[in-house]
Amino acid sequence: MMIRPLKKLGYGETASGGFRPRKTVPRYFLVQSGVLNRIEKGEYGPGDMIPTEKELASTFGVSIGTVKTALLNLVNSGLLFRVQGKGTFVSGSMIGRDKLRLYHFVSDFENQDAPLKIQFLRIKRVRGPSSACRYLKIKPGAAMLQIDRVFTLKNEPVVFASSFLPYNRFKGFDQLPCETFENKPLYQLIEDVYKLPTLRYQEMFAATLSNGEISGKLKVPDAFPLLQVDMLALTFKNRPIEFRTSYCRTDSVKLFRMPMKMMPVK
Repeated sequence: MMIRPLKKLGYGETASGGFRPRKTVPRYFLVQSGVLNRIEKGEYGPGDMIPTEKELASTFGVSIGTVKTALLNLVNSGLLFRVQGKGTFVSGSMIGRDKLRLYHFVSDFENQDAPLKIQFLRIKRVRGPSSACRYLKIKPGAAMLQIDRVFTLKNEPVVFASSFLPYNRFKGFDQLPCETFENKPLYQLIEDVYKLPTLRYQEMFAATLSNGEISGKLKVPDAFPLLQVDMLALTFKNRPIEFRTSYCRTDSVKLFRMPMKMMPVK
């Protein structure tokens, strides 16, 4: 019996010879994806004003109403923000806008968090721990930058944090002046230097006991109870850019988290 070769299927054609209905992509989604693509490539950086609705309509060959819908979706997702009478701008990092985004210490729900100060300890090139390599999706033993800092509250250390960044993605970061790491949050530096906003983060919490260097940096005895916070920061397309382990003292204050609306990361 002769076996007939399979016929190459045309667009929308099924193996049985029928046709599937074509899926049409809404025009506003094409505009939305186009603007997002330009943001991801760095053509529109954090704080930049994007082209006007009229200019975007001309660029994409659509109506101004279609552009309005696309921009509204990006504003609602947090990627863009509008300033009345000025235009639409790229938002940048979304983990809060305050100076120290991840650490807020209070005594109760009615208290405002007290200001923290950053004490930069060191930045060095290392072979990262296996957990950091796995979370950052790089090869085991790959080169990383380790950034160690202490956060103080009323001159008392409350957080000792070690951040790990892929070295190949952040070359030259260790050449910045040391005081830069005390004057700006790490997310702001990454955004300013590499145009990579932090769009989302994930955290895991665990109770632990201090030891060795951790005890010394936090000025507590060994076996002192601490809160360990592992955090993974992500940018566009769910790409991880920082893995951080923080050891927090909560004997006199409590670590506070405020739920916030975060955009889905492509």
